Amino acid sequence: MKLTSFVPRDISLSDDFVGFPLIHQDLSDIVKYLGHLKRITHEGKDDYKRMLIAAESGSLFLGRTGAGKTHALHCVVNEAIKLDYTAVDGSLMLGKTVIDPIDVREFFDSCKAMAEAKPLLIVYDDARQLLGSRRQGMHSEDGDNAQETRPMLSEFRRQIDGLQYYDNPAYIIVTSATHIWHIDRQIARRFSRYIRFPRPEDESRKALTNYYLDKFGHDPESIDVETLSFLTDGVLAGKIEEIVSKASYKADMDEGKLTNKHLVMEIIRYLQGPPSDTYLTHEKKINLAYHESGGHTFPAYAVGLEPILVTITPSADGTYGKNFHRHSETVPPSSAKFYFANVITGMGSTAIYQEMGKSREEGRMGDLTLSSKSALELYALKNPLVKMTLGSDDTYLSLGLFSEENRMEIEGEIQKIKDAALTIARNIIRNYRDEITTFAEAHLLEREIMVRSEILQVLGELGVEPGHYHEQMCDRLKELEYPV
Repeated sequence: MKLTSFVPRDISLSDDFVGFPLIHQDLSDIVKYLGHLKRITHEGKDDYKRMLIAAESGSLFLGRTGAGKTHALHCVVNEAIKLDYTAVDGSLMLGKTVIDPIDVREFFDSCKAMAEAKPLLIVYDDARQLLGSRRQGMHSEDGDNAQETRPMLSEFRRQIDGLQYYDNPAYIIVTSATHIWHIDRQIARRFSRYIRFPRPEDESRKALTNYYLDKFGHDPESIDVETLSFLTDGVLAGKIEEIVSKASYKADMDEGKLTNKHLVMEIIRYLQGPPSDTYLTHEKKINLAYHESGGHTFPAYAVGLEPILVTITPSADGTYGKNFHRHSETVPPSSAKFYFANVITGMGSTAIYQEMGKSREEGRMGDLTLSSKSALELYALKNPLVKMTLGSDDTYLSLGLFSEENRMEIEGEIQKIKDAALTIARNIIRNYRDEITTFAEAHLLEREIMVRSEILQVLGELGVEPGHYHEQMCDRLKELEYPV
């Protein structure tokens, strides 16, 4: 059988694999292991080489599609080529619906012949067929592998076991969008190194975004990566590349510089789909700008939350405007202050309507519901039973296990929290009335999308002090008998 070389992209492990330091260490260990195998072979330590390869014949790169497995594979292959390994593409063997064991045998016979001259790296990218299955029958050799695949899997196992007898080292890397506990037990046992590619965390998303911005020729310093990382929570590494790529293309088509707006719009499009084609009159846009900025951004910032994003652009579901903020050093997550701050922010749209006559009615109704949920989270710190789960979804409250008297007590407490929050929100609106007008009409209405750095810059220029109402919020919490 004629073997085909695996041709990697021009990327390196040191420069192009970012965002996952622990995985980077695992990949570096693979490269060091390959170098060690080559060295001991050159020194004639064949028995030692056989023992090592018998213990570790290859690696599995596992994770969802787009998690970065193939990118890592190309990085490792390039490093192996530097060590004088020949990279062979085994994926071409997988073109058939059912792989014949003869094909497996002939492929590895050709690999063994090639390994007479040089060390070998055998690469299978997205090779789910070779890994079998053990969703049931986990303690049997064949698990629940289909009858027609069992001969191929048996042959593949034998060929892996035979790698230790090659003249030069041979190592296998298989990537697959699966979990280790779904792989045939005997196949998994022969791959002693499993590398799982997870969804990137905050620091990983920042590193990936910076990397791809640089790769596409943009200055990461000109982009609010903090906001982008927040918005891409849960997004896979490959999608971050896709988002930056599409935003870059659209910026080029506009014959302009890549902006935060390009990137945010691409993220929203990816998360929610294309925006609805609904026309907004200028008056409605103004109301929307006040609703999002004065109704949410200002109250959140005034009590100590950190603003992330404010928009008045349409969404796929036909709604308009978004407002994101998060906890801060003074308002830690899952604290009484955090829940109360969210209630205040939610009541902001009602406050700005009462104080300035600006807002959206449908938006206010949704905000009142969210405020009630945040108030319930706060009340749960005093009475944990209201949030205690029974089964997978139900709680004491949802099942109606409280008495009528207790239910009225809970509703009364929720209303007290919301009333207190509304009072603070109205104080904030009154105090910053002129600043809200400038922010909404001179900035948000013009830009339509403002990210964290832009929000903070404008608020600073307007003289709005961060957390100016934090102490008032804490005092009110104490009066309501919640921990501060």
